[in-house]
This record gives sequence, structure tokens and C-alpha cells, in this order.
Amino acid sequence: MIHHNEKTKSQIRKTGFLQKILLLFLIGFFFGALVYYIFQNSFSGLMEQMEQNMIGWSGEGYEMSNGFLQSLWNHGKYFFLLWLLSVSPVFLLYQSAFTVYTGIRNGFLVMFFIFGRGLRGIFLYFASLFPHCIVFLILYLFCFAWIRESKKTDSQPKHKGFVYIAVTLVFLAACLLECKGNLPLMETLL
Repeated sequence: MIHHNEKTKSQIRKTGFLQKILLLFLIGFFFGALVYYIFQNSFSGLMEQMEQNMIGWSGEGYEMSNGFLQSLWNHGKYFFLLWLLSVSPVFLLYQSAFTVYTGIRNGFLVMFFIFGRGLRGIFLYFASLFPHCIVFLILYLFCFAWIRESKKTDSQPKHKGFVYIAVTLVFLAACLLECKGNLPLMETLL
């Protein structure tokens, strides 16, 4: 009976954790969409600039190693900060702030594509996240949960070294997916 109660409490905590992440993301999403809507005239030339960048990326002078390094830098700074702050008392604050910030970026991006391309913009928005963001989403949710659980138990998590290696490899794979999969996909669609 005690084991059943602990399992139920664990499931409730996980559900609450996911609900909090989703709520913070949605708050940020709607705020980002509102900011784009209010200041849409300021961003009117960005679609053409993005299309020009896509042409430049597809040119022969662009190397995939540069794309990988750029992806590594763009995502790595947030990921490094996540792990650096995981040992500090402000980890939960950073987790919440990162989730809201991710929501703001996505709300802004969806409005950017909708205002730039109409209903086709919704498709472009989802394509801009594929396939790398699926891996990043799973990776960040795992990291958030794993770090939270390791802080709650006050004991050394099992297989700590394996988790660090696996997380690093998955992170590198997601960055590679972005430059090998997403950039060509966006070039084709735009």
C-alpha cells in the first residue's frame, strides 16, 4: 500500500511539473505573439532578409561545419547555463525563465510566419522547428526533470556519468539535425 501511494504521488508531481512547464510556455507564447503584433511594422523586412540568408546558406561558399558551429553556439549557451545553474539555488527560477523565453520566441516566430506568408506561415513555423526541436524538447524536459529529482533526493543520482555523456551526445545530434535537416528543409519551402 505504501509503494502504491509513493507511485501515485510521483505521478502527481510529474503531472504538475509538465503543467507548470506548459503554462509558462503558453504565457511566453502569447506574450511573444502580442509583441510581434504590436510592433509588426518594425519587422516588415525580416522575411525578405531570411529568404536572402537561405539563398546564402545554400550557396557553395557555405559549409555545414559553420552551420553546426552556429547551431552549437545558439543552443549551447542556454544548455550550458542550464547545467551550470543546476547546482545553484536559482535553478528553478532559470528553468521557469527559460521556458517563458522559449514561449516568447515561438509566439514571435509563429506570428512572423503568419504575417509574412498567411496561412502557409503556420506550416512554415512547424517546418522551422523540424526535426531538431523535437529532440531539443525531449532533451530539455528530461534534463529539467532529472535535475529536479536529483535535487529532491539529496543523493547522487544513479548512472550520473552515463547521463552526462548521453545528454551531451543527444545535444550534439540535435545541433547536427538542425544544420543537416532543418536548413535544407527551410530552403526548399522558402
